[in-house]
Amino acid sequence: MSKQHHFEQWLHDTAAATQAEAVPEWPRELTYRGREHTQLRWWQRPLLPLASFACSLLAVLAVVSQLQIQVTEQGFNLYFGGGLSEQQLQAAVTEQMSKLQAEQQLQMANYAANLREDFRDDVAAANQQLVNYVLTTNRSEREQDMEDLIRYVNAQREDDQVYFAYQLAQVTEQFIEPNTVDSSQDYQTQE
Repeated sequence: MSKQHHFEQWLHDTAAATQAEAVPEWPRELTYRGREHTQLRWWQRPLLPLASFACSLLAVLAVVSQLQIQVTEQGFNLYFGGGLSEQQLQAAVTEQMSKLQAEQQLQMANYAANLREDFRDDVAAANQQLVNYVLTTNRSEREQDMEDLIRYVNAQREDDQVYFAYQLAQVTEQFIEPNTVDSSQDYQTQE
C-alpha cells in the first residue's frame, strides 16, 4: 500500500477511537479584559489642537488686517490697516499715480509706434497690390491693343492686296489685247 493510503487508514482509525470529552470549567470573568480608561497625556487632549487652531487664526487675522502694536508709557495701542498718516497716504498715492502715468505713457508710445508701423505695412501692402493690379491691367490692355493693331494691319493688307489685284488687272487689260475672238487666244502687247 502506498503512503497516502496508510495515512488515510490511520486518520480513519484515530477518528473512530476518539471520544467526546466534556468542556472543562474555568472562571470566565477573570479571562475578560474590560476596556481600561487611561488618562491622555496633555499633548493628546482635544483642547490643544483647538487652541493651536485659534492661535493660527489670530495670526492670519493680524497679518491680513495689518495689525500694528505700539507700546507707549500709558500702555499699548493697536492699529489696523497700516496706520499711515494723511500726508504719508497722499504721498504714497501720488507716487503710485506718477508710476502708473509713466507706465501708461510708455505703453501709449509703444502702441502709437506699433500702430504707425502696422499702418505703414498695410499701406505698403495696399500699394504693392495696386501696382500689381495696374501692371496686370496695363499688360492685358497692351495685349488687347496689340491684337487690335495686328487685326488692323491684316485687314489693311487684305484691302491693299485687293486694291493691288484690281490695279494689276486693269494694267494687264490695257497691255494685253486678244487678237481674235475664236477659240485660240493670242495675246499681244500694245505699244
